[in-house]
Amino acid sequence: MKIIQFVIIAIMASACSENPAKNNATNGSWNVQKREQYLKNRNDSTTWDTEMLSLDKQFLGIRDFGPFEVGAFPVPNYELLGKNSFKGIGNIGDEFIFDDKNIIMNSFFTRSNKLNKSRLNNLPDEIFFQILVSTDTLDHVNYNLTNSITISRNHPDYLGQGFVQTKKNRVEYTAFQTAEGDAFAIVNARLFNLRFGKTILISPQVDGTLQSMQIKSLQIQSDSIVSYTTELLNDKKVNAFFKKNNAI
Repeated sequence: MKIIQFVIIAIMASACSENPAKNNATNGSWNVQKREQYLKNRNDSTTWDTEMLSLDKQFLGIRDFGPFEVGAFPVPNYELLGKNSFKGIGNIGDEFIFDDKNIIMNSFFTRSNKLNKSRLNNLPDEIFFQILVSTDTLDHVNYNLTNSITISRNHPDYLGQGFVQTKKNRVEYTAFQTAEGDAFAIVNARLFNLRFGKTILISPQVDGTLQSMQIKSLQIQSDSIVSYTTELLNDKKVNAFFKKNNAI
């Protein structure tokens, strides 16, 4: 039975007319000047998308999407970065069983837009983070085993977070990618620079500790992440990592 539960927020931006005084001709690639203008807009209430803020208030007080409670902040209208500059984000998750191991997978991706298309090499989208967690329970009746959320409210930077519950551990994670192309993840306070591998393996141990492995890969599209994961789990090093003697 599928137990993956995911929430996607902010993959659609409400439209409003652009304010020419606030829109510094943001066509083309991202640069320092556009970053500085974006930061100014964050503090300028005339640029805020009030309809979006009203929508986000429905998430106030909800804490079950990972390590951070999702706040409702006023954000500049997405169109100020260029018409249709936002094309969407999302996540894809699945569960895998090989031998006696249960693996929960989740991944975050960004769609190609005018600000990141050169970095994406004309791909329609790109996975910027993937996590695989070995778990010792698939009891979705007595446990809320997994959940996640992807958030575009920092557009043109994007963030996702989630968790996987085992019998002894709650593996919590968050990952983000900036318009400059930097990407980082945090898993239970361990920091990962995703430039050195966007796939993170987490193996909870019987004594309650965690072990991790970071894997570098080529660009992966959202429609190939499941097949990529299947191949990855057949890799000898990955297999050995999840099957260590003290792993759950």
